[in-house]
Amino acid sequence: MNDLTLARDIQSLFAAHAAQDDFLQAGKLEDTIGLCLSGGGYRAMIYHVGALIRLNELGFLPRLAEVASVSGGSITAGLLALRWPALRFNEDGRAVNLDELFVSPLLRFAGKGIDIQAALHGLLPGCSAGDSLVRAYDRHLFEGACLQDITDSPRFTFMATNLQTGSGWRFGKSYAADYRVGLIDRPVIPLARVVTASSAFPPILSPVRIDLSGESVRPTAGADLHRAPFTTTAVLADGGIYDNLGLERVWKRCRTILVSNAGRTIPEVGHPTGRWIGQMFRTLSLIQQQAEHSRRRILFGMANRGQREVAYWSIDAAAVHYAVPDALPLTSEEAMAAASLRTRLNPFSLDEQRLLLRAGYAGADASLRARGLAQNQPAASFDFLS
Repeated sequence: MNDLTLARDIQSLFAAHAAQDDFLQAGKLEDTIGLCLSGGGYRAMIYHVGALIRLNELGFLPRLAEVASVSGGSITAGLLALRWPALRFNEDGRAVNLDELFVSPLLRFAGKGIDIQAALHGLLPGCSAGDSLVRAYDRHLFEGACLQDITDSPRFTFMATNLQTGSGWRFGKSYAADYRVGLIDRPVIPLARVVTASSAFPPILSPVRIDLSGESVRPTAGADLHRAPFTTTAVLADGGIYDNLGLERVWKRCRTILVSNAGRTIPEVGHPTGRWIGQMFRTLSLIQQQAEHSRRRILFGMANRGQREVAYWSIDAAAVHYAVPDALPLTSEEAMAAASLRTRLNPFSLDEQRLLLRAGYAGADASLRARGLAQNQPAASFDFLS
């Protein structure tokens, strides 16, 4: 390609779909509701459970068309997707057995530590930390299930980052795809391995390898890497590297977007370390934070222009920050305490679980009511695990 052709090709990117009103040029946008569950290890897993408890009370669960998740959010979404067919919804759209099938098993799992064992396993010759996580997820949550065992509706999408291509792998029941590699119809991939890939934070817990040799990876438009080794093995890491809010699928398909964010702003440091390792980790964290903030600005910009209806709640925001006069009593100090909890996959105490459940519940409640998506009042008491 000569310089003139390249210049014309780049210019065409500006002209393409110029007349389309939608900022994301979303060709498959529908008047549906999508839920995004962010990353953040066990902290995110528990926080999202609190938000889902409130969404269930409001009758939102059967109205969801899409659920997209990354990292710790994928642990939550994985069990919800697997247990969904067994949920019993009443006339108000509330799952009456959500606690039994979903909440209680996840909170029991939150009391178990799996990251240290995984890290030590990864030090053994021929072993990987990811394989240890797969066994732990399977033993405690998924019991041998694969992607074909989850619900058809809503559509659950688990995001991982492809270390080979720099793009994202999307895993769902109907298909799995990396736009540069190709697409797998009806993938038969263990759910535990998919969730592990989505939650394998580098460098200790990643990479996670998924053997694609038994799957039929067909080429799609733009799949410039449809060849081995890309089509035979996927080498993956935490989905939060690519998109920690899990927006990529949902904001191109759903008119209404609900975002549960268990991430936190990188804290200020008055005297940053001069050691290169410390600088490297802080720099990488700041880069990821800026990428997340950029996506959030796009999201809010689309909401302000009326292109999307957005309800967004964040772990580090007190309920009063949503400008709801009768917001639940979650203080700024409690919100920051929740946001300051670790993201590791190690045991969380009952007090830590209670705080995160309250934060997720209060955030979802305040955001939905602030955006006019919910009117009924929350429970007078939202003390969990009491």
